[in-house]
Amino acid sequence: MKQYIEVGYALSNRVKCQNCLQQIIKDEIRIGHVLARQPGLNFDKKLWYHLNCLNSIKGDRNQDLDIVNIHGLKEEDQKKVKKKVDQIKKSSYQKKDQKEVKYLSKQEHLQNYVKIQRDLHLIQKKKQCQQAMFFEQIDSPDEQW
Repeated sequence: MKQYIEVGYALSNRVKCQNCLQQIIKDEIRIGHVLARQPGLNFDKKLWYHLNCLNSIKGDRNQDLDIVNIHGLKEEDQKKVKKKVDQIKKSSYQKKDQKEVKYLSKQEHLQNYVKIQRDLHLIQKKKQCQQAMFFEQIDSPDEQW
């Protein structure tokens, strides 16, 4: 599923921010996270946010998101939007790196668990061998008698 970011000034007061659920006032900067649907479906899903309310973008993090209609904003507003998008990208990469660290720690935990289980299995085998040898000694006839 393709996705991109659409920015612009709010055309009316009818759209609500998906984060704070407050109305986006007319002529205020709004950021839309657009999820492009399959060609058979006739619409794209747009989630609108205030500039300050957009904290993360869900979806495929490996995809670079294009910013559409940014040239329709004033220069100072363009800088604000670019700064906000860069912050979001940095935070999403940091979260991804943290998840990888958690995964590695789980993997190390699993390796330790397997090692402990293997050691316990070897100890059990050793005990079984010792018991078998003990019973063989008891069952075998002594030549001294």
